[in-house]
Amino acid sequence: MAEARYAPRKMEFEALVDVLVEEHEVMREGLRRAEDSADRRNYEAVVSIMRKLEPIFRQHIADEEAQILRLLIGELGVKGAEEEIAVFQQHRPIHRLMQIVTELASKSAVELEADQARLDELFSEHTAAEEGSVFPRAMSCYRGKTKGGVCPST
Repeated sequence: MAEARYAPRKMEFEALVDVLVEEHEVMREGLRRAEDSADRRNYEAVVSIMRKLEPIFRQHIADEEAQILRLLIGELGVKGAEEEIAVFQQHRPIHRLMQIVTELASKSAVELEADQARLDELFSEHTAAEEGSVFPRAMSCYRGKTKGGVCPST
């Protein structure tokens, strides 16, 4: 069965950034709940939580890559947006770990614990980079572009 494709949401850029930050918190909370459920050996709950996070994460990726990254590359070029590109390249390993955690929730508690810990670590690093660097830089570029200025290079 083919995976559903997610189109970028049509919304004002600054509002989109706010939504993306809110979604980070929703996903953080979901991962915390999944970890708590795994600790209690409630693997059905882990699967349910991870399946609910899946469409949120996939829509989130569609928006970030189509709108945030497109703006940064358009304003800075590929070389100037290298750091942001590296952050966004984490999307696929995070998504794959989410799938592995979902699969393992019905199989092996030991493997689940190790992969879930790695998922939590990678997701925390990723969202910190987006919120601390990528989104602020994209907002600066967006504001510079809309006011006839330029995107700051650093």
